[in-house]
Amino acid sequence: MKKEYRFPLLVAITGGIGSGQTTAANFFRKWGAWVINADEKAKEIIQKDRSVKRILAQTFGKEIFNRQGKLNTQKLAALAFKDEISTQKLNQIVHPRMVAYLIEELERARFSRKYPIVAIDAALIYEISIEQMFDAVVTVYAPIELRYKRVKQRDGMTRSDFFARVNKQIPLEEKRQWADFVIDNSGSLDELEKQSWAVYEKLLNMQEKKERQLKHIS
Repeated sequence: MKKEYRFPLLVAITGGIGSGQTTAANFFRKWGAWVINADEKAKEIIQKDRSVKRILAQTFGKEIFNRQGKLNTQKLAALAFKDEISTQKLNQIVHPRMVAYLIEELERARFSRKYPIVAIDAALIYEISIEQMFDAVVTVYAPIELRYKRVKQRDGMTRSDFFARVNKQIPLEEKRQWADFVIDNSGSLDELEKQSWAVYEKLLNMQEKKERQLKHIS
C-alpha cells in the first residue's frame, strides 16, 4: 500500500532568470515532489483563456499571435519588457489569473495525498506577494554575470534584454536573504544537485514533522 501524505509541505522554489531554479525544481520532481511550473501555466492560461487573449491583443497588438492564434512569446516579451508601464500591464492581465490557477493546482495535488512536497517553480513569488502561502521558500542563487552568461548561451539573449528583465524583478540578493533555504548555483550541475538534495532532505523532515503535528491535532 502506497504511503499517503495528508499534510504535504507547500514549497516555493524561486530565483531569477538564469539562476537555475527550474533545474533545481526538476531535481525535486525526480525525487518525488509534485512541481508546478508557473511560466508554463501562464502560457497555458494565455493559450486557453479567450478573454486573456483578447485583452493581450488589445494591449500589445494582434501580431503577438500567429494565424492559428498561438502566442509568440518572444514578440510579447519584447513589447512587455520594453518599459515599466508595459510590464505592469502584462502583470495585471496575467498574474491574478495565474495565482488563482496555481492555488487550484496546489489544492488538487494536496488533496491527492500522493506527494510529500507540493512545490511551485516561480521567479515572482515575492514580486506578487504570495510567499505567505507556503511552508518554506527556497531561493536558487547565482551571481548576475554568470546568470547572463547562461541565458546568452541558452537563448541568445542580448545583454540589454537580459538586464531589462532582471531590473524589473526584486534583486536576487534580497530574495536570498528572505528565503528559508538557499541553493547556491555558482558551480557545476553536480554541485547544484548535491545542494538541492541537501535542501530536499530538510524539507522532507519538515513534512514529517508537519504530518505528526497536524495528525495529532485532527
